[in-house]
Amino acid sequence: MVLYGSGCSTLHNPNNYPLILTGGSKMGLKHGAYHRFSADVPCAKLFVTMLDRLGTPVGRFSDSTAGIPQLV
Repeated sequence: MVLYGSGCSTLHNPNNYPLILTGGSKMGLKHGAYHRFSADVPCAKLFVTMLDRLGTPVGRFSDSTAGIPQLV
């Protein structure tokens, strides 16, 4: 599983990150789709999803307590 992208989009705005998540199909991640999430979905939800798929479930990561179900 590889996450590639930038931590900032335009003007150091902390949302609308351009990210690519690749690999992990044997870990239950869905591929071949483009997702655009609303501003109320923090990037930390992606990290919760990734950690869960890697076999390291966490109760929370930063301000998120759940993952992104559309990716699994």
